[in-house]
Order: sequence, then C-alpha cells, then structure tokens
Amino acid sequence: MELRELVATTNMADIALIKSLLDAEEITYLAQGEHFHAVRPAPGLDPVRFMVPDAELHRAREVLKDVKLSYGVFADFLDRNGMQNEAS
Repeated sequence: MELRELVATTNMADIALIKSLLDAEEITYLAQGEHFHAVRPAPGLDPVRFMVPDAELHRAREVLKDVKLSYGVFADFLDRNGMQNEAS
C-alpha cells in the first residue's frame, strides 16, 4: 500500500483536529513524527506528516478542504508542494 502525504503541521491543536476528523470518517492514516512532538515540543521541530493510502487521498482532502487550521512562525500547515491549507 502506497502512502501519500495529506498535510503536515507543527501545531498540536491542528494535529488533534486532523486526527479527529480522519478518525470520524474512518480514513486510515499514519501521523509520521507525532511521538517526537510529545518528547521534544520545540520550535523548529519537523512537522507531523499525515500520510494516507493513495486510494483514500481524495476523500481525505475533501474532509479537510473547508478546515481553517492555525498558522505559526513556521507556516505549519503545508502540503507536499508547499501550499498552505490547499489540496493540490
């Protein structure tokens, strides 16, 4: 199963929101790097990257399309192409 990046964020509230929305829709995901935030929640830390199966990518983007997430110093809601809060 190939995983594709849906979104990446460093904001803990956004991480919780994304997880709850994907869970509610029963979309399979991997929150890559999530546990590093609990251990080292420091500025400049790599974002948590939400990875979903290629077959579920379109549906996952639809779930998040109208969600306005927080922005921080590090532009912490970027997709794979560097676009903020937009599905490509």
